[in-house]
Amino acid sequence: MNLLAVDTTGTALSVAVAAGQHVLSLHRVYRKPHDETLLPAVDLLLAKAGIKLEELDAIAAASGPGRFTGIRIGMAYAAVAARCVSIPALAVTRFEALAYGRPEKRLCVVLPGFRGEKYYQAFHGRKPQGPPVWSKSIPAMDIPILEGDPGAVQLLGPAARWLRLKRRPAFEPLYLKPAGYEVKKG
Repeated sequence: MNLLAVDTTGTALSVAVAAGQHVLSLHRVYRKPHDETLLPAVDLLLAKAGIKLEELDAIAAASGPGRFTGIRIGMAYAAVAARCVSIPALAVTRFEALAYGRPEKRLCVVLPGFRGEKYYQAFHGRKPQGPPVWSKSIPAMDIPILEGDPGAVQLLGPAARWLRLKRRPAFEPLYLKPAGYEVKKG
């Protein structure tokens, strides 16, 4: 199975390619914005993997949570590139990416936000339990807490699972934090 995964939700650009059993990845902070660095990074990794876009089985994009514009850049790229070569575009949440393959039956996945904020979501097996939350702090819980900051490599496992199941998650962004103009005063 050949998969491409992109994560443009944070400061670093993260891209990964699984070509059969081989995985190549790039995770780097550039001076230029993601919309200028994503295409060259994808081209570089595909060339190193020795495959073309047309040889991919799917393209996965981190659907969030994260920066609003970053989510849009990665998801737009995945949707357009996948459509151009007639393959599925898969939206994978960063929660799902971090929780994937964990042995715990129940756990709470915690992702870093900005300015000390956190995003969290509880899981039972591979299924989310309740909605994801954006908060300044994590409440006390009676389940293990897994903190991390997944990148494109961690998107590959859930994306491959969706392909094997012949199902696709809804291709929609996961925006948790409202944009500044949406914050209600009072």
